[in-house]
Amino acid sequence: MSTNEALRAPARTGSADPRAARVRDRLRRAAFELIEERRVERISVSDITQRAGVSRQVFYQHFRDRDDAVAQSVAAAFRELAPAGEPEGPRAVIHRLCDFSARHADLYRNLYPSAASQQTANAYRDLLHPACVRLVDHLPNPATLADFVLGGIIEVIRLPAEAPGGEVAAESLRRRVDVCLDVFAS
Repeated sequence: MSTNEALRAPARTGSADPRAARVRDRLRRAAFELIEERRVERISVSDITQRAGVSRQVFYQHFRDRDDAVAQSVAAAFRELAPAGEPEGPRAVIHRLCDFSARHADLYRNLYPSAASQQTANAYRDLLHPACVRLVDHLPNPATLADFVLGGIIEVIRLPAEAPGGEVAAESLRRRVDVCLDVFAS
């Protein structure tokens, strides 16, 4: 992190203080709820702080701006899909992402395109990459194949989830992904 970035970084972002963590979680929940209701460009810092019941000053102790809060709220939801230390197959993580995508289809439609979408895409990749590596670790050149599988999963899930006005069934997303994953299981 450069000196300028360090100076702009919010003071409480990584605070272990339980009170700060509770406030940060309230702000993240507020941002997450708002992104499910409307497009990112129609959400303001004031909207987030009013929903969370905190001041703008408190908001800026935890986040750089609205896009940072939105991206971190979605990234936190992704992290909950793959809790650390749980020994499970890669499909379980991918299926939970399918379920999440179906439940939160409006989130995807409201998030893209926005400045927060790239940070969110990175969090999505961070969640999926270990599962993709485990899917192809028995094949030659697993690092390249894992990247390929990752991109394919993202597209197979994203396209129906972003369809305008259409509801997406989690089971349908899981079936679509499984068709692709079965190729690597043999």
